[in-house]
Amino acid sequence: MNRIAIVIYSKLEGAGISAVYRALMFVDELLRAGDDVALVFDGAGSTALAEVLKPESALHRAWTKAAPALRGVCANCAKSYEVREELEAAGIPMLGDDRGHASLRGLLLEGRQIITF
Repeated sequence: MNRIAIVIYSKLEGAGISAVYRALMFVDELLRAGDDVALVFDGAGSTALAEVLKPESALHRAWTKAAPALRGVCANCAKSYEVREELEAAGIPMLGDDRGHASLRGLLLEGRQIITF
């Protein structure tokens, strides 16, 4: 079993749409294979999470398949990109274990390979 962390930094604009879609599909593939996956949204990716949560989003179906792997979203970035309240209302965990940011080192200490999109 692989221990992997997928970190999404892309927003849903331009090539970012493909990156987020591919990341969500990869998470689904890993989950189906029985791998241990942690999905984190960071930076501008916090806005992508706010969008894919909406049922009318073109990526909502892909999101629902990847959702079981969600670790959370960077608290500081969600605030900076003005989606924190919306994500908190949706029950999304806020990650702030590195001075208010999601800790990538923490993922490494769990023995995870980090892949970014």
